[in-house]
Amino acid sequence: MLERCKSLTGIAIISYLLLVSHTAFSKELVVGFGLSRPPYVDERSGSGISVELFKQAAAPLGWQYKTLFVSIKRMQRLLERGDIDVAVEMSRAQPGLYYSVPFISYSNYAIHSRDPGFTLTSMQELARHSICAWQNASEHLELTEIVAGKEDYLEFSKQREQVIEWLNGKCDVILIDDTLLRWHLSELNQSSSVHINKQWGKVLLPFENNPLWFYVAFTDKQLRDEFNTSLKQLVQTGRYQKIRDHWATTQKNK
Repeated sequence: MLERCKSLTGIAIISYLLLVSHTAFSKELVVGFGLSRPPYVDERSGSGISVELFKQAAAPLGWQYKTLFVSIKRMQRLLERGDIDVAVEMSRAQPGLYYSVPFISYSNYAIHSRDPGFTLTSMQELARHSICAWQNASEHLELTEIVAGKEDYLEFSKQREQVIEWLNGKCDVILIDDTLLRWHLSELNQSSSVHINKQWGKVLLPFENNPLWFYVAFTDKQLRDEFNTSLKQLVQTGRYQKIRDHWATTQKNK
């Protein structure tokens, strides 16, 4: 009986938010996603873990929206100018925006392409290595001082290119989420132009905020509040984890 009451309460909350959303926000929203981060975001198919999670959280609210796939830096500029209403997978570094509760997490590793015995006890030790990282990694991982003036530290807006350059020897160490790396290696394994040597050393980055959580950023507080309620409901019902598990299974079967 108690569980049924909880379920009815959740439905009532979502129904109320749906009514409010239709009244206050009848316009079509523009939602920004990043580039080249399958299985989280894949602009080629317009799908991915984060794309589906956002879709499922927004559906009960009745939002009408179109998606835009751009680099993180461009997404930040579009938000600042008010050209988009929502940005998915953002850190909370940009002032003047309204951020959701934690939306998606990445477990980030340092992986050495040629040293199976590679170790890392502090982030400062990364300064000794040439590095391929994702765009804005220096901000997300608080590496700005460590890599300042470091010519062999590279960031990539497209993580497929990041992985390819690492495999081709452009850098010794790649900083990347392990789910992302497995996805790209599976894709690249079908290409004869890229040699994949799996004798590498893998270390979980010794960073306080690892796994690293990202958020959904809004230009409007009411939209953020409605989304938070719906996202929490998605988590509580177990559907959030089912979506993540589905994509993990899809990846293993590739």
